[in-house]
Amino acid sequence: MIKYPRFPLYAVVLFTLLFSACQKEIDEYYARPASLEPTIYLQLEAKEQFTSYLALIEKAGYKDILSSAGYFTVFAPTDDAFQTFLQEESLSSPDEIDSLTARKIVAYSLVYNLFTQEQIDDYQSTKEQGWIEDKAFRRTTASYKWVYDEMVDGSMKKIIDQNGVPFYSDSRPIFSSDDNNNKNIPYFTIPYMNEENISEYDYNYFFPESEFTGFNVVDASVTEADILCENGIVHATDKVILPLSNIEEFLASDENCSDFKKLIDDYITEYVLAPKSFLDRYEQVHGIRENVMVKSYPLLNFGLNVENYMRYGGGETYDTQIDSWTLFAPNNAAVKDFFDNVFLKYYGSLDRMPQALIAEFINAHLFRSTVWPSKFDISSNEFGEPARFDPESNIERKEFGSNGLYYKTNIVQATDAFFTALGPIILNPDYSLMFEALKGANLDYILKNTDIKVTVFMINNAGFDSLGISYNSGHGSWQLDNPELGTNANQAIDRLINLHVLIGEHDNLRADALIETWGGEYLRHSYGFPYATGNTEQSDFIVASNKTQVSNGWSYVLSSPFQYSISNIGRHIEGKPEFKKFLDYLEHSASSFPGWIYDIDKKEITNISSSDNNTLFIPTNSAMDSAVAHGVIPELGVAYFTLEEQNQLLEFVMYHVVPNVIATNNEKASGDWPTLLSTEDGKAYVNLFNTVENFTLIDNQGRASNVILPSSNVLSNRAVIHQIDNYLKY
Repeated sequence: MIKYPRFPLYAVVLFTLLFSACQKEIDEYYARPASLEPTIYLQLEAKEQFTSYLALIEKAGYKDILSSAGYFTVFAPTDDAFQTFLQEESLSSPDEIDSLTARKIVAYSLVYNLFTQEQIDDYQSTKEQGWIEDKAFRRTTASYKWVYDEMVDGSMKKIIDQNGVPFYSDSRPIFSSDDNNNKNIPYFTIPYMNEENISEYDYNYFFPESEFTGFNVVDASVTEADILCENGIVHATDKVILPLSNIEEFLASDENCSDFKKLIDDYITEYVLAPKSFLDRYEQVHGIRENVMVKSYPLLNFGLNVENYMRYGGGETYDTQIDSWTLFAPNNAAVKDFFDNVFLKYYGSLDRMPQALIAEFINAHLFRSTVWPSKFDISSNEFGEPARFDPESNIERKEFGSNGLYYKTNIVQATDAFFTALGPIILNPDYSLMFEALKGANLDYILKNTDIKVTVFMINNAGFDSLGISYNSGHGSWQLDNPELGTNANQAIDRLINLHVLIGEHDNLRADALIETWGGEYLRHSYGFPYATGNTEQSDFIVASNKTQVSNGWSYVLSSPFQYSISNIGRHIEGKPEFKKFLDYLEHSASSFPGWIYDIDKKEITNISSSDNNTLFIPTNSAMDSAVAHGVIPELGVAYFTLEEQNQLLEFVMYHVVPNVIATNNEKASGDWPTLLSTEDGKAYVNLFNTVENFTLIDNQGRASNVILPSSNVLSNRAVIHQIDNYLKY
């Protein structure tokens, strides 16, 4: 048997006293400081003006949370606020508020972290700039939607909302299994509104029955701010605030916007099975394994149901504090009018229309920013367009939501894609190939830019076919079967499409003139009939009809496409009596020294590159005779030119070519220009003095030569040929 030592009684008493003293010191050391404020629940209880709110806290199951550790900002409605709420809801007591509503009210009144009135409009940036004053107007609450039931394709499904938006709208929607997509609550302070340059007008636009007092939460005023608590802070409000709907919920509740919603539902909305990590979490919460579908909006600029703003798309953790979405939803009458007169004029049915076009129309109404009513004209959508609505006459309903602003409009957004020179092309399936060509040349952005005036000659699909051009949509590549346009399909498409886009507005094709195209080549129109170089080679008679004015210029329908030429310049000198003497010299030179000045087979003048722009000035037949008489060029009567005569003629021809420019009867090429003639001192220059009425050349000797119309303006391959009434002498 083990024997334990025995202690005397006084020792036991002494030990007990010492232990009690130590425990008292420990308890006092770790005791709750007397200066510490009560917890949120106790503080609300002590204030004696939040009895109704406290009853809801208990009914909603938040008593323990608000009575223990934590860090919350609470927007607590007073008893007077509840009296008004009960009257509005035809209730006689807070006891009649059901537990679901109680949870909604309490959860939406709780904001994570403590924010005093002075701090609450500051932005908690997680980047280098850190805390930024007076930039925030929203905070994330404890309220969220979670999984809900929705009818999808005729059967009831379990749904969870998309909770992230990618940086690029054409990327896949984002869903995080650990994010509850919590709702946000907006508030309005004087420092924030001053910083944002908005006013009471912007606040009262949404809450016309509320008075802006300097610190408002939704449509409520804060009657007592900064009630400090052990686990947070309380701001008393004079109204009970129910969770705000988000943009998706506003649209779903608006029967007069059902056509716009149906467009989104039928052609954009997507339901995909939630990831396994979320299905596991759902099973842990509900004790049952079920399929839950993620509801998302691929192709849209943002998900209508996303509360997190750009948190997962390149934004910051707390970027919901400083910005939100905005939707302008056109009513049914506006949608019908647009569909009847513009959108479905040629397609006839949405089912025939490419999904990208439908998305373009919808996205024109979506803004990735908070579009305040005073800032419609300086806010931009994805396409860089302002909100083209009048806040007083075009807005039928306006709502401040948990994830942004909702406006119901009586007109559609006049997006540039459909109302500029691009519109008649992308909205007509007969011009689908031209749209592909424009995209490949990056001209689609030019045609819908309202800051650039353009004129477009449209090529329909049959026109491409007539040129031997086709498009393989599966491979995204062009095919060319037309030797008159070359052998490289991509180069042919690029040159062809640039030939049909003109700089500036050209609504009068009656005069005889040259017009510069976007690619730097030229068309000629002669008394209503426009054509390009290749059309003259093919004797193609073109009619430009159905002239339509668009917001940034004019659009024409062509009977057949313009065609460029790949021929050398000699082909366009041949057969013209006014150029006969000049051609005779070229051909005689070739018989003497083949290819030195001219290649008869290739019809090529030496040094003139068909890949660059050139202007050739050809003296009249009589001016050529004068050049012979003055000994500038040799006579043609001899069988062959001597070497000296050949060089003499070469210098003469080169001095009549101005490279790297198309000189026409406008001021574009005025001034001194180098010719192809090279001298010991460098290039030989000629002065071009051209206006709309006159086009004069001054040579090195100070002699004048005038361009003669209409025998000038002869188009060639990236060149123009002018006839002049005198010869040029260096």
